[in-house]
Amino acid sequence: MTDGSDESSGARIASYRKLAGYTQREFAEHAHLSLGSVRKVERGERLPTYGFLHTAARTLAVSVEELTGQPYRGQCRADERVHAPVAAIRTVARAYDLPSACRTGSRPLEEIAADVGAATRHRAAARYTRLGLALPALLEELTAAVHRLDGEEKRRAAKLLASCYYMAHCLAYRLGYADLASLLEDRQRWAAELSGDALSVALARWSRAGGFQAAREYGAGLRLLADARNELAEQVGAAPSPTAVTLLGSLRLREVTLASRARNEQATAHHLEQAERLAGQVHGGADRVHYHLTFGPVNTAVHEVAAQVELRHPEIAAGKARALRLPPSLPRTRRGHHHIDAARAFLAAGDREAALAALQQAREVAPQQTRYHPMAREAVRVLAGQYRKVGQDVRALAAWMGSAAAGAGR
Repeated sequence: MTDGSDESSGARIASYRKLAGYTQREFAEHAHLSLGSVRKVERGERLPTYGFLHTAARTLAVSVEELTGQPYRGQCRADERVHAPVAAIRTVARAYDLPSACRTGSRPLEEIAADVGAATRHRAAARYTRLGLALPALLEELTAAVHRLDGEEKRRAAKLLASCYYMAHCLAYRLGYADLASLLEDRQRWAAELSGDALSVALARWSRAGGFQAAREYGAGLRLLADARNELAEQVGAAPSPTAVTLLGSLRLREVTLASRARNEQATAHHLEQAERLAGQVHGGADRVHYHLTFGPVNTAVHEVAAQVELRHPEIAAGKARALRLPPSLPRTRRGHHHIDAARAFLAAGDREAALAALQQAREVAPQQTRYHPMAREAVRVLAGQYRKVGQDVRALAAWMGSAAAGAGR
């Protein structure tokens, strides 16, 4: 079968299903999916949820990335520039524990920290190309510092290194390199533990939960998050700092995500309620960013929209998406992700115009995030399939993504 990035997830599911010898009915029964959903997804008439994709992948013994076609590369020079640093990141991560004699020296930590700050801004704005260009050298330099320094300086270098591994993990995950993302989770944990910083350790466990999420091992991920949250709460005490509130709240929001993808309505509602309670402790009522994570009332509402999509309540999700207003201060990664989730909700609710508008907003706010997001690409395909004659706006969006849907409906 082909692995071209212009093929829909539904078409790939159908191809792998046939290779496995399943009829649509047999596949639906084995995967515990409705036959109607399987037919509509394979025909490109319905956008699959994350739960659907993970269930299909597990039943067919393939990865989710094989079904979504990630990584999306080779379509143009800009795509190759985005992916080019991946090999260097992989090399640095593989050699993380080699002795200092094998490494060159590093600059003073103050200079490195300034560059880490710039990389942090690239990540928050979903500027993948610029982030990727910065990360390999920062990872190498900070690894050398960790091996060379002692005491407080070593811990500070390790904290910066854990931050860079977090950003590298985000990049690998967003570009579809699941194996590298898993490796970087482990490296982030290693650096965080060397730092002796409880909040860095909590962030590393937040990242690790993403691996369980990607593997659809929701129970294990939820146990990990509960342990991380309880341990952090014990360490920070009854009056947590604003930074600790952000970490505690973010752990809760990841619990919302895992519980909703497990389609556990009761657990999802519980974690949302607890997240809302923590959001009430955010100073000034405006979302804050600490340790790369965003937490507050708005991001909690953003997670609820996505959760309602996964729980198969599209009308509720669409209603909440229409009512939600995102402040410009919310990081572009969060705003872009919300617009993609809103498009999913609108498509499932049958509001194609609102779905198209949400995808256009996602492109405007976070273009690289939108271009390489599998659900955004799939949503464009579904839109193209649902319009009898595809409008210019849909074709333009599909062409920008490098999708075969650009020529649909002509």
